[in-house]
Amino acid sequence: MSDLEYGPVEFVLVGFQGEAPDPGVVDAVRELVHEGAVRIIDALVISRTIEGDIETIEVEDSTNVYGLEDADLDLSGLAADEDIEYFAESLEPGTSAELLVVELLWAKKLASRLAASGGVVLASERIPAPIVNEVVATARQE
Repeated sequence: MSDLEYGPVEFVLVGFQGEAPDPGVVDAVRELVHEGAVRIIDALVISRTIEGDIETIEVEDSTNVYGLEDADLDLSGLAADEDIEYFAESLEPGTSAELLVVELLWAKKLASRLAASGGVVLASERIPAPIVNEVVATARQE
């Protein structure tokens, strides 16, 4: 079997104050893209005004501001209106977030290799880093 065209995709919502992310956030995203860990295939910025209104900006028009100048936004628009609404619910008034649609390149390679050998990934569940760290810290105290 040949390699899969796309690997598993994950939505990542990165929150920040104001209208643009901190340079540290921009650098973190750039680093992961440059290392080949992920490929950003769609991105937008969601803002909730002080009045509570939701505004969105397609990142493809200003990729350098958001650290995505090397992103491959060939699937721009993949995040549907329902996705945007879902993630926008978590924003407090006066805050913004970058919604990244991230292709997990390591998982793409794994899925391709498994498929070539007759296997298939049946399910995958992500445990958020804060929860993992809390569980490990608690276990170490016992």
